[in-house]
Amino acid sequence: LALNPPFALNPTLSGGANAAASLQSPYPSLPPNSAFPTFVANILPGPPFTGNRFLRSPSITDPDFKESTVQHFGLDLHYQHKSDVFSIAYAGAKGTHLALGRSNNQPALASPSTAVNGLTTNTVSNAGQRVRFVGLSPWLTRLGSSGNSIYHSLQATLKKDMSHGLQFLAAYTFSKSIDDAGDSLGGAFGGAFGIPILGQLVYNDQNDVSAQRSVSDFDRTHRFVLSDTWNLPKLVIERNNAIGKLANGWALSGIMTLQSGLPFSIFDNAAGTLFGPATRSFTTGDLAPGASVRDASRSGSVSSRVNKFFNTEAFVPAPFVPDGGLIAGKYPVSGGGTIFGSLGRNIVRGPDQRNFDIAVTKITPLTDRVRLIFRWEFFNLLNRS
Repeated sequence: LALNPPFALNPTLSGGANAAASLQSPYPSLPPNSAFPTFVANILPGPPFTGNRFLRSPSITDPDFKESTVQHFGLDLHYQHKSDVFSIAYAGAKGTHLALGRSNNQPALASPSTAVNGLTTNTVSNAGQRVRFVGLSPWLTRLGSSGNSIYHSLQATLKKDMSHGLQFLAAYTFSKSIDDAGDSLGGAFGGAFGIPILGQLVYNDQNDVSAQRSVSDFDRTHRFVLSDTWNLPKLVIERNNAIGKLANGWALSGIMTLQSGLPFSIFDNAAGTLFGPATRSFTTGDLAPGASVRDASRSGSVSSRVNKFFNTEAFVPAPFVPDGGLIAGKYPVSGGGTIFGSLGRNIVRGPDQRNFDIAVTKITPLTDRVRLIFRWEFFNLLNRS
């Protein structure tokens, strides 16, 4: 908490806001040391936000932040017949107080009847003046613990021992995980894991966390794993010479994994310009007129869809409101700008995965206490992700 306002404020300058910097003077004008202690309220600038009068972008942790908790529950039934074992189970989990980062300084929409800080129209340039805390950027990340998750699954396994040293284990899981936040360290985003200090960031409208709720970043509807081991019978009986040691002790094993693809979102980095950088790249696009999310799916093998895995024509950029237009029929826009798209989080599935691994093992006893083990492994034998 020592790095939170009002104790600390870390400004970050980039792009045009840092245009005045040079090698001789790389830093903006700061209060002199004699002014210590300098409180945040004394150094927040007012409009216009140009030069050294730039918006501050703090990252704040909720003083009432709670540790994440997960409750596990389930029911497991087993049936055994001789050496065969079958089980079917329900497993669930409920997460609460998950880390969730969002801005609580998103620009409000102004109109002649509901002025915001004296403004009655909405432009891209005045977004920083339509905020609750003037002088702070619309991208004011606040880490809270209001995230929730729920997981349900049906799990079935079958273990069977067969003759001649052959045995296998089959496991199938049908599941669904839903959340509005990742985990306590932040969920996956864009192929990388979230930032621990910020948690899972809210998409689009920062005041509507419920729209964030969707399938989890790691959700896989179906997962089937088949593993087998075959201890080859002895080829040479009761031979302790070199021929016997070379011919006996061989085993083959393999693992086959079939699973659904991971979900991902359709982003539009040009969306929400009328709300400033409130969500940065966490803004989504929109559905094309007359299209649905189902229309994004394409048939065929993954290799045949490398250049176009899903139907991109099903999506369009977020709506653009022209100069003189209205948002929601009552908030006037000057100069034009974009609003948030209607697409939710994790609405499209990535490619499924089919993986085959095999191994050849040779165990050669050298003495009563010493054995030589040789193992030759092939991972992803069919070269398919």
